[in-house]
Amino acid sequence: MMSDDREPQTVGPASVWDRLGMMLAVARSAMDPRRWLIGGLAALMVAAGGVVLDNWSGGDQQPAEWPWDIALGTLDGDRKAGSLLSEVSGQPIATAVRVAWNPELAGRPLRDVMEPVVRIVGVGESWSETAVNWSRFLVAVIVWSLAGVILVRMTAADVVRGESVSLAQAVGFGFRHSGSLLSASLISVSCFGVLWGLAVLGGLLAKIPSVGPLVVSLLWFIPLVLGLLMTIVALGFVVGWPLMVATIGVEDSDGFDGFTHAHGFLTDRPLLLASHAVIATIVASVAACLGWLALSLTIWFSGTAVSSGLDAFDSPSDLQVVSSSLSESSLAGGGEVPARLVAAESGQPADIPFSSTFLVFWVRVAHLLFVGYVGGVFWGVVTGLYLVVRDSADGIPMTQMWLESDDTPPEFLGEDIPEPVEAPDVSTDDPA
Repeated sequence: MMSDDREPQTVGPASVWDRLGMMLAVARSAMDPRRWLIGGLAALMVAAGGVVLDNWSGGDQQPAEWPWDIALGTLDGDRKAGSLLSEVSGQPIATAVRVAWNPELAGRPLRDVMEPVVRIVGVGESWSETAVNWSRFLVAVIVWSLAGVILVRMTAADVVRGESVSLAQAVGFGFRHSGSLLSASLISVSCFGVLWGLAVLGGLLAKIPSVGPLVVSLLWFIPLVLGLLMTIVALGFVVGWPLMVATIGVEDSDGFDGFTHAHGFLTDRPLLLASHAVIATIVASVAACLGWLALSLTIWFSGTAVSSGLDAFDSPSDLQVVSSSLSESSLAGGGEVPARLVAAESGQPADIPFSSTFLVFWVRVAHLLFVGYVGGVFWGVVTGLYLVVRDSADGIPMTQMWLESDDTPPEFLGEDIPEPVEAPDVSTDDPA
């Protein structure tokens, strides 16, 4: 019989290799097709919300970007997979840099949130345009926060506990914390709004004839201080918003805890956070590039194989891009489906016959899943970044996480509970 008088094992801080292994593990975890679906639907909802708001405002807003028209960042110059692969031998270092550092592609959720913010603080916009940009910001924050906490929960359960959370459980978890997600973001937005409002009061004061400009010029150090505080709050939101979502997703906590955790990491471990954010960007960029290569080759192989059957007894035809009206907006670049299937009788390239409508649908679904995969990679590396910084700042090992099943009695998990065994009746009386 083993003795229970053993000393508890102390777990020290994670090593550099453990941290790197965690970042690679969360990127590998993004291969789950369920996460592609969640990320793709989130990107589609953000784009659809932007289109609705653009049509409602009727202004000269920058049009919303549909998921199948996504910009590839550093890969935009060579949208064909073959073009990128051919550059490896000629320019290996330049190609490696383009592949390993592509925050525009890897950070799609953060870009969707920050683009309206940049327009809000811009100069020369009308009140209606500002209202539309605020609406687009709120749509992006709500949708990507909800999708992010679902993806974070699934990723953390996979890499930390080695358990698979069902899609229904993850979605239910996300909707239960929707209020916490929104409140965590609104705390930062409210702080920025208060500082902005104080600076606006200075502008109103300057409208007082004669005295106003003099007083404002004498007290100009106050707007400078307010501008510095707004800069700190804005940078804190850019870095802190993904960490807020990760805190809620991993710890099952509320919005205030997510806000304090994220900004605590920014002040307590800035160098660790910055260095591993660079590593996370590299890992996510490489993973996104590999996903793009897989998508490009998949679409090309399928189109080429079908085209060879169509051209078996006729002259060969080329592949045609159908995901967008412009070929350079296509992820695959070179071509997607046989041109003969989408050739219209009118001869106009924009008129695709009804019989080929589903070709466009399925190609765009493939693009949508790729965007969802990129979103899954983004929230995966955010999860890894949170676990790494938490290990250093709070002393909580990267292998520790609470799940709902930890508080569920065994009978509700379907486990067999052994029946109690009655002790034998030991009598000391001698038989008569």
